[in-house]
Amino acid sequence: MLLAAFMCGTALGQNNSFQKDIYRARDKVLPALVHIQPVIKDFNTGELKKQAIIGSGVIFHPDGYVVTNYHVAGKAERIICTLSDREEVPATFVGGDPPTDIAVIKLDLSEYDGQIHVAQFGNSDSVQVGQQVLAMGSPLSLSRTISMGVISTRDRYFSDEIRLPTGEPTGRYNLWLQTDAAINPGNSGGPLVDMSGRVIGINSRATFGANNLGFAIPVN
Repeated sequence: MLLAAFMCGTALGQNNSFQKDIYRARDKVLPALVHIQPVIKDFNTGELKKQAIIGSGVIFHPDGYVVTNYHVAGKAERIICTLSDREEVPATFVGGDPPTDIAVIKLDLSEYDGQIHVAQFGNSDSVQVGQQVLAMGSPLSLSRTISMGVISTRDRYFSDEIRLPTGEPTGRYNLWLQTDAAINPGNSGGPLVDMSGRVIGINSRATFGANNLGFAIPVN
């Protein structure tokens, strides 16, 4: 009975420690998470229409620079971002690279009185298969959402036949991180975070018709 009590106490202690790790990782990155609402041109019906979409991003510089996906912000006519304090600020497209599906936008902080939080980037080359991670973003427009999973594999390769929603080929220059953390439309551009609270990837895509198949661009 003493052995059983000892083992039970040890397990509870380990669970409490792991839970605290999750909280610490959350608190380091969630304040830097950005809910992005770009307005894009849509010609799918044969007519020019403007459409609002949803994406995510993470602040990486105190001047208001945000990294996201190219397919989120690359062709936006207008970008509105919601910060962690729920204040909305406009943003402008700085630059992007369709083959790697990465883009940078800059928040217009001229009329913003709040505090800018910056996420720290980790080393994606040191990521291990089976490592616990958190995916953050705005799936289906549900902002400030966190899901948890593991790195399913590293160095996942996609051919040039894979295209962004904006039409450009992508994947050729990426070796993706595959994760079973839930990634859905709206998560695109959000951070994939390790248990130390460092961004190790940028969430980019999921596989529709399958479960627990999400992919992130390694930050390195």
